[in-house]
Order: sequence, then structure tokens, then C-alpha cells
Amino acid sequence: MKLLTPIILVLSVVLAGCNAVQNVEAPAKATEKQEDMSEKKNNGANKEKNRAKSLSEIYVPNPQVSDDTNLLNVGQTIKDSKGTVTLKGIASLNKTFTVGPVEMKIRNVKLIHNLPTYSLMDYFHYHTENYEDFNFIKVEVELVNKSDQTVQFGPIAHLNTSNGEKRSFEDDFYIEYLGGEIEPNGSKQGALGFIVEKSTPDVKWVEIQTSDVLDQNHKEIGKSQNIKIDLY
Repeated sequence: MKLLTPIILVLSVVLAGCNAVQNVEAPAKATEKQEDMSEKKNNGANKEKNRAKSLSEIYVPNPQVSDDTNLLNVGQTIKDSKGTVTLKGIASLNKTFTVGPVEMKIRNVKLIHNLPTYSLMDYFHYHTENYEDFNFIKVEVELVNKSDQTVQFGPIAHLNTSNGEKRSFEDDFYIEYLGGEIEPNGSKQGALGFIVEKSTPDVKWVEIQTSDVLDQNHKEIGKSQNIKIDLY
């Protein structure tokens, strides 16, 4: 019995030590798991910040133009309180172009015939003599500035059609302020609209030229691109 007593005491001390180690290690592992989950969450948030929300997520109808969201088939017509629009051509591009630090996604390009309501004719009279009945090109874009500095960029500086007609950013009647500054890791999304006077023959393609990308010191950090888009 005298020999067993010290052995029992030693075993008790060892077992107590093992339990202490287990009690310390368990919270440590839990903390590591929480930190890992937090890191994944932050990375996911950063990726979300760099993604321009799609037009379907943020779409706000233009105050001057009928909602053409569901206008997807050539010949299809939609009528609402702003007028009647008919789809004459479309390119569902969904393609991303890189211009310096800016990623520009062109979603849909549409050729639309518009018959505005009487109350909106004055607005379009400023843009065309044919304000009662005209065609226009609509370009839907999503922009993401992938850099950590503010940049200056315009998705469409010039637009040309297959009929030899030319338009500039000043002719955009949607006026959704897609040109200009984009904040660091910021994004913009929306549409631009350009009235075309030469509709015969049918417009087969449009070519857009982006602006250069400039930094805050107006130094070029991205060269403009020419993008040709066929309409069907």
C-alpha cells in the first residue's frame, strides 16, 4: 500500500494536467475557426464591393423613355404611359472589356423605334427635329474601377453606325451620368441613348469608342478602345 499511494498521486497529477491542456486547446481552436470565417466573410465583402450590380438589380426607369427591360425580340412592341417602343435590332453581348484599370461590361445594345407621348415631345424636340417618331440606339453598361485611385472615364465618347452617322457623348439623352469620376474600387451602371436620323437602310452595326482612362492628375492610364457591335 505504501508503494501504491505515490503512484496513484502521480497518475492523478498527470491526468489533471491532460485535462487542463484539453481545456486550453479547445477555445484556441474555436478562436482560429472564428478568425478563418471572419477572413472569408471580409474577402467576400471585398469581392462584392468590386462588382457592379447588374441592371436588373438596380434598374430605375428613365423618366423620359418607356421601360424596355422586357423588349428582347425583334418586332416586339411595348406601350406604357411614356409612349410606344418597338425593338428593331438587338445584340445581347454580355461581354466585358478592359480599359486600363476599368472593366466595362456591355450587356444589351438595342435599336429601338420610339413614339413618345405628347407630354414628352418637348423633351425630345431638343435632341431631334423628328421628335414625334424616331429611332435610337440604347447601350447598357456596367463599370468597375479596379484600382485604388479615383479615375476619369467615359464608356462612350463617340458612336458610329453602319449608315455613316456619328454621335458623341454630348448627344446622350438618357443622361444617367455614367461618364466622369469613378471612385477607387467603385462602380457605375446604367444606359446611354443616342437618337439616329439615318434609319434607311436598317442599322446593321454600331461602333463605339470609349474615352481614355485618366488619373487624378489627368494622366492617361488606359488607352481608349473601339468596339464594333453587330445588331440582329
